[in-house]
Amino acid sequence: MKVSADTVVSLRYIMKNKQGEILEDRMHTTAVNYLHGAENILPALEACLEGLETGQKKSISISNEISRELNDQFYFDIIIDDVRQATEEELQKRKPDQPIAANKCEPGCCC
Repeated sequence: MKVSADTVVSLRYIMKNKQGEILEDRMHTTAVNYLHGAENILPALEACLEGLETGQKKSISISNEISRELNDQFYFDIIIDDVRQATEEELQKRKPDQPIAANKCEPGCCC
């Protein structure tokens, strides 16, 4: 299944600034789940994930999207762990209720 509107996406990521400093590392932890199309994450980031499938990796850069005051470039290395259709209840709440059960970490992961 591809990342598209009304799907629940499970992903892991590392976020860095333009100096290469790690600002957030969710690569070696439990995946983050969000409802695609519900504005649960940055719109520019969400747009870059559109059409990806389970197992795909992508590097993304976004500038001034997180905070206009920061005036910085941000880089994300992302792995899509899973994608599933959202339930009616999740669509009404505009957020995922339950995590995706499958743990599809790569070798060496610390999950």
